[in-house]
Amino acid sequence: MLRACSYCGGIHEGECPKKPKRNYKREHTSAKDSRIKERKFRSSREWQEVRASVLDRDKHMCRVCLHDEQYISVHERLDVHHIEPLHKAWSKRKNKSNLITLCKRHHYEADNGHIKAEHLKKIISAPPTIEK
Repeated sequence: MLRACSYCGGIHEGECPKKPKRNYKREHTSAKDSRIKERKFRSSREWQEVRASVLDRDKHMCRVCLHDEQYISVHERLDVHHIEPLHKAWSKRKNKSNLITLCKRHHYEADNGHIKAEHLKKIISAPPTIEK
């Protein structure tokens, strides 16, 4: 399928030959030490195990959708969100009381301050249920 290219302005199929290649080595070496430490943690087996445990605790559902909207999202990618960010609370990185399962939309809202940390902590204080 032909598409308009955002890099060269032409119309072609597939990747644009003029698309700039990412230089991962340069990005990694120019990143701050704290950012590198966060990346290593997120790719560690330790984090994957904690993440899986939090997803199981939350029954693989976005807790904000469930709590605020009484809605169960199906077939959405879920993230495990650090209520207090890693760069501010490194010691709480594996603490399950600082972790919550969110859909992409609510994760974005939480990261940008539209959903307050206090509200997220209130939600995880109770098991996931649908109130009638």
